Amino acid sequence: MSSIEREIHRIRLQRVNAWLIRSGGRWLLVDTGKPRSAGKLLAGIRSAGCNPEEIALVVLSHAHYDHVGCARKIKEIANAPIAIHNLEAEILRSGGFVISDGLNTFGRFKAFMGRHVVPRLFFAFAPVEPDIIIDGDVRLDSSGFSAAIIHTPGHSDGSISVLFDDGSVFTGDLAITQPLSGIWRHMPMYGSSIDAIKKTWRLILDLGAKHVYPSHGADFPAHELAEWV
Repeated sequence: MSSIEREIHRIRLQRVNAWLIRSGGRWLLVDTGKPRSAGKLLAGIRSAGCNPEEIALVVLSHAHYDHVGCARKIKEIANAPIAIHNLEAEILRSGGFVISDGLNTFGRFKAFMGRHVVPRLFFAFAPVEPDIIIDGDVRLDSSGFSAAIIHTPGHSDGSISVLFDDGSVFTGDLAITQPLSGIWRHMPMYGSSIDAIKKTWRLILDLGAKHVYPSHGADFPAHELAEWV
């Protein structure tokens, strides 16, 4: 597929990205941002030239509140099927409270504050029933996209990414961009372990990832991960 047939739109929603991709005349949305950002998300979708009803599929990278916060609203308006990994599905259904463990000092501090100090209402999102449960890797050709959903654990056990055949990969929080140096430039502050995340970085590189579109920060060439795996 030529680059002319592909559009990638970054929708910035309170320090988190939703990615809207037009490919072969079809629209795919990756993540939906924090609760109470539906207006901004819908404005971003329309600004990209997409009527929300044209969205063919919504992929949720994982079930943390800042990625699924507007999922129910989008489902109501767009009537698009929502896909999430089996290990995250019950959190989405229940509107559950989840914070991954911190991987560095700042991450551990923020995880502690989130679990013990910040009111739970801050993390609340409207529960939604997923339409597609991912268990393993799934091709998206039947939905009109030359891409696959792949299981990419590390930030959370059920994290998934969307990898297009041209090497564009939408990673959720598996790999991010932040104003730090060394491995922490792209390593999330939360997850199961640094080694688990590095193992999955290796996986996406081996599968042909060439350019990373994260849910936090700017996109970057995938080779920036190679030196750490």
